[in-house]
Amino acid sequence: MKIPDNGSRLTGIAPHSKLVAATKRSLVGSAFFASFLVALSANGATVPLDTLSYNFQLGGGGGGSQTTVNGVSLEGFSDDFANKIGTHNDYSADITVLSTTANLDETRFGEVSAWSAISLTGGSKTAKQIAKQDDKFFNNGAGSTALARYEMAAYLVSQYNVGKGNNLPNETLQEAIWTLLDPKAERRAPNPNGVNPTVELEDAANWYSTMNTAANDGALNSFLANYEIVSAAGMKLRRGLGVGGFEEQIVDPPGPTVAPEPRGGIWMLISLFAAGGFLLRRARAAVHPAS
Repeated sequence: MKIPDNGSRLTGIAPHSKLVAATKRSLVGSAFFASFLVALSANGATVPLDTLSYNFQLGGGGGGSQTTVNGVSLEGFSDDFANKIGTHNDYSADITVLSTTANLDETRFGEVSAWSAISLTGGSKTAKQIAKQDDKFFNNGAGSTALARYEMAAYLVSQYNVGKGNNLPNETLQEAIWTLLDPKAERRAPNPNGVNPTVELEDAANWYSTMNTAANDGALNSFLANYEIVSAAGMKLRRGLGVGGFEEQIVDPPGPTVAPEPRGGIWMLISLFAAGGFLLRRARAAVHPAS
């Protein structure tokens, strides 16, 4: 199955209408839970992870499962294609709460600096030009850091519609997440359904470039605080990659969480300058990666 080339998506403007329909999580409940997990992580403690059921099944063992983390019921989503996690199993986990300054030392991909190359596709001349700029963003620019990729993975998780099961949009979102978190030290990300994640990856790149600004920092961190990375305790570091243990998950508490949008003034500028401004911003990001 292939995603058709959609010219209306190639301006770099993310289709935020999807955010309302997607499955979301509770901002109030997650803020409390995130604070609790931060306290645990700050003390270097590990917590119990219990997997209950594989209730959101996607191709290649992706999707999500009902879990409890330290006794709190959550939905966990795969960001790790090379490892497995079983149901009705008890694990020891390290928790990392996402933010723009998150310490990723206990995550599987936090020390990775060499990623498998991302090569996006486009049909029209404009689409190919934007795909080329996005390739630079992911491979050599601001989108090449581990933190940037975890942030974009959380954004993509927020757009899942779990109730729709293994439909094409959900399968393509999973492929985009696996493509983002695909280190050279592992085999290439599998693509069991033959989907094309170009549109989803371009959405994520545009969202990241737009939200990682001083004006949107507060809204971005409020959104990211809903998401925790649940990693296997006791992993060994090999070529920057955490090795061993169960399949890493991105989890968030139940309830609606809306991915943040840029402030109104910024949206007006984007609407006015669309392709030109977007390409210029992305080109600068490609030349000056985030530290």
